Amino acid sequence: MKPSKRAAAAPRNRDRKRERKPPSAQLCPDWFYRLVDATRYFGYSPTQLDEKIRTGQVPAPISLSDRGGRAKGWFGRQIIAWQAAREAASVARTAAAKPTTRKGEQHKT
Repeated sequence: MKPSKRAAAAPRNRDRKRERKPPSAQLCPDWFYRLVDATRYFGYSPTQLDEKIRTGQVPAPISLSDRGGRAKGWFGRQIIAWQAAREAASVARTAAAKPTTRKGEQHKT
């Protein structure tokens, strides 16, 4: 039995867009990350990401075109700065939280 020609065909254009990978596993500050990549680096689903952008919790993507084209995204340095700010806020919240003690023990001050 011969394999079908359809199975050996190259992936369609829309599938290739989803497979787009950055040059390395780490964020490169000068690399431009498109909306397709955003869910991986911001940690939100596409719907949540859209809401976070509208409320200002995530930086708004910039357009690659001067005419306001459809190609939008972030430079790696923007994503890295956002991740660092989130980490700093988390550390500050943890430090500000009251220390917990076991039942019956007193906290040393």
